[in-house]
Amino acid sequence: MVCDNWSIRYHQPLTIPIHMHPMMFPHLTQQVLTLDGSWQDDTPHLRFTGIISSCAPFVILSFLKYGETYHYMKHTKSDTLEVPLVLYQMIFPDQNCYQHTLSIAHSVNLGAHSEGRLSLSGDLPMTFDTGQVFTLALGIQRQPFICLLAIAKVDVTSKRNGIWALKPRLVESLEAP
Repeated sequence: MVCDNWSIRYHQPLTIPIHMHPMMFPHLTQQVLTLDGSWQDDTPHLRFTGIISSCAPFVILSFLKYGETYHYMKHTKSDTLEVPLVLYQMIFPDQNCYQHTLSIAHSVNLGAHSEGRLSLSGDLPMTFDTGQVFTLALGIQRQPFICLLAIAKVDVTSKRNGIWALKPRLVESLEAP
């Protein structure tokens, strides 16, 4: 089976090579986030269940690499200090091809196929800052596969239907590509 067919809900392509240029957004409010959790192995299924927490509310953009493109989702804006995260992997029998699904706050789902299992990018608990693209999971060649960008809730504004965006003062501070 060739693992080149994938599906995700409500995806948007992003062509910035995240793994080549670690992105930092210095104008965003700084706060530290912590990810902790555990793996459950129920072969052929492998699931990481964790919590991302901080001392102030935040939102998360999640990026999933597929080929040369990153696809992204943003989770719902809320006042919570803890957001659940689940990374689910299932191996296809008699093959080294996996289906991966990432769920954040029980509402964001990204999915893709890949050759081999994903691994977390570091030991738990992991900490990262808002405004920094953080590699959560690595593919079999130790390349970023899933990345997160946390943004403090004070830096976003609400739109209709629960959609959020960066506040105008922050958008104006971004450099042109």
